Amino acid sequence: MACVAVASLLRTIQLEFLQYQPRPLVLHNHLISPNKHLIQSFHQNLGFLITQFDDKRINMDGVEAIKHLETKLRDLAFSVEDEIEILVAHLYDIEEEDDVGIADLVLEEEKPQRDTDAEKTTQPCVKLGQVFQTAMEQIEAIKEELLKIKAEGRKTAHDVLQRSEVVSSQAQMVGKKDEFEIIKKLLTELGSKGKKVVSIIGMGGIGKTTLAGQVYEDSSVAMHFDVRAWVVASQLHDKRQMLIGLINSISKQGNLEKATDEDLALKLYQCLKCQRYMVVVDDVWSGEAWDDVSNCFPDDGNGSRVLLTTRLAEVANYSSSNSDFSHHMQLLDQRDSWNLFCEKAGKFCGAEFEMIGRPIVEKCKGLPLAIIVVAGLFSKLCTLNEWENVAKALDSSTTTTIAATCSKILSLSYNHLPHYLKACFLYLGVFPEDYAINANELTRLWSAEGLVNTSENENFDVVADKHIQEWIET
Repeated sequence: MACVAVASLLRTIQLEFLQYQPRPLVLHNHLISPNKHLIQSFHQNLGFLITQFDDKRINMDGVEAIKHLETKLRDLAFSVEDEIEILVAHLYDIEEEDDVGIADLVLEEEKPQRDTDAEKTTQPCVKLGQVFQTAMEQIEAIKEELLKIKAEGRKTAHDVLQRSEVVSSQAQMVGKKDEFEIIKKLLTELGSKGKKVVSIIGMGGIGKTTLAGQVYEDSSVAMHFDVRAWVVASQLHDKRQMLIGLINSISKQGNLEKATDEDLALKLYQCLKCQRYMVVVDDVWSGEAWDDVSNCFPDDGNGSRVLLTTRLAEVANYSSSNSDFSHHMQLLDQRDSWNLFCEKAGKFCGAEFEMIGRPIVEKCKGLPLAIIVVAGLFSKLCTLNEWENVAKALDSSTTTTIAATCSKILSLSYNHLPHYLKACFLYLGVFPEDYAINANELTRLWSAEGLVNTSENENFDVVADKHIQEWIET
């Protein structure tokens, strides 16, 4: 979290003190002129220091020391930002008490003040200077500790190796061909003409959505049905958004936001009536989510199908009384796990690397998500030593559950991000689960939060798009 705290502080300093035209209140109270060099120096040194944590530290002996330094830097950034905001807020309180108008402040130029020594120590400009001076000393101390760790060889830098190839999302899932054929048969070949609910059941990360997507996009499946639609329910489902999502999935329509839920349900029913349809309801967590849309799926005896994915067998049982139309996904065996790792990791490096990689893949316990994440991490490591370091980090975990292993792998991948991408990644937490994020909207939000910075000769959109591309590749 140090990256977020530092990004926020840098943005606050930029807005309050380093703009071309600072706020009149700041100018009136002479906060900048006596502290300008100190503020600029602090801003520059803080920005430089956070970049020094970007040396890729895939858990060596010094990782705990590095984490401790990051915590100190985070706390420092939070503290300095709090002090700045408290000081500025206090100036507004004084302004209200003195009934000094902003218009007056705009017209008033900065004038030298003659105060006693006692008064000077309480002036806002003096207090601000003390805040930055103290913080500068703490930054220097953190920098020295960081240099010491590097000098002692307890931290290893890693060069980023771009993936040698990008695997198409449309490629057949490794080790899932049999399951693909099972679901396809349940949708298109089983003799029942009545509407049926086909359920794909399995733990998070096992590939339910990916499998459903492969079937949904299959050309023979597409030809079998007159209409197809897809919607995500997710853990916190929204009936209205599910209805709108299904209608728009069939055909884009305007003015749906003004319609009532009842009107939306009727419209969806009419879109599907007398059609052989395939509807995917992805990531269903409750019977309530299913009830919100199930009555919109007509049964015209023409072989229509609803494909439901869920982690919970009871949800699948609730949506359909016919267990013959339910499929429990299986974890990958060792052979398919290794094949998936090799496919996602890009070019393979030889027998020595395989000796290190295979035990790591075994720790993923056949869960595709874990294998894909760890493969993405290994795809960026160039040397045998780096692979050994990652293996050591994962072996240090005392837990054996799949969830704990995934958490460990994700933690390593997060640590591998540069500081500016860490902040961008963490910002995604403001969006709901399974939410389709508009890239242009995201980049502008990043900019508003101060997470995307450009120099004089750089175009904002270019830099923001570059951040997105880097983040996807990482």
